[in-house]
Amino acid sequence: MQTPEEIKFELNNLIWEAQNVAPKLSKRLDEMKRWIGQKKPGLLRRKRYVMQLLAELVADATFWIAVQSLSAEDREAEFALLPQAEQYWYKELFPAWFNEEDPKLRNWKKKLMADEFEGQDAAFIKRVCLEIENCGGNTLNPYIADLSMATDLIACGIKGLVLCVQLTTVRDGLGSNKQRDWESTLKYWQIKRGLFVSFNPSQAQVLSKIGECVVRNSDQLPVKGCYHILTIDL
Repeated sequence: MQTPEEIKFELNNLIWEAQNVAPKLSKRLDEMKRWIGQKKPGLLRRKRYVMQLLAELVADATFWIAVQSLSAEDREAEFALLPQAEQYWYKELFPAWFNEEDPKLRNWKKKLMADEFEGQDAAFIKRVCLEIENCGGNTLNPYIADLSMATDLIACGIKGLVLCVQLTTVRDGLGSNKQRDWESTLKYWQIKRGLFVSFNPSQAQVLSKIGECVVRNSDQLPVKGCYHILTIDL
C-alpha cells in the first residue's frame, strides 16, 4: 500500500493536473488532501480504511484525467476496453461524485478518521462479486459508491445492463427508514437502476443465491426508473 507521503504527493500532482481539465475534480481532490493535510504520517498509517479510500481515489482520478486528454473517439475506445461496471463508474458515477455536492461526505470522512467504519462486510461483498462473475457478470465495488451512494457493488449481468446493489441482512434491512433512504440516495445521484437485497446470512448457499439473484435482476429489471427491493430468506 502507498505511504501517506506518497498519497499526499500524488494528490498534489492530481490537483494541479485537474485544474484545467475538470476544476471541480481539482476542488474535490483538494478537499480530500486538506482532510489529511495536518495528520501525521504515523497516524495515517494506522488508518487502514482512510488509506485504502485515498489510494483508490488517486487511481480513479489518475485514470479519469488521462482519458480526458484523448480525442472523443479514442476516449470511447478506451472506455470500451473496460467491463460495463467499470465503464459506468468512470463515465457516470465518479464524475457525478466530484461535480455535485456530496451530502454524506463530511459525515463519512469523520467516521473513517475516527475508526467508526469497520468494513466488516468487505470480504463478504468480494465473495458476492466473485459469485456474480462466475455467473457471467462483472462487478466493481468502489469505496465512494459505498460511502456516498448507498451502493455496495455495481453489477452487470449477461445483457450488459448495469445495476447498483445494496446488500443488508434481513434483521437490518426490514423496518426503519433504510430502504427509503437507499432509494432517495440513488435518485439524488441519478442512478436509474437499483436493487436492495435483504438476506439471511445463515441460510444455505447464500452467496450463490445472491449472485444469481443480482445477475437475473440485472438482465430482467426495467432499463431505468427501477428501484427493486427483495428478500432472500428461504
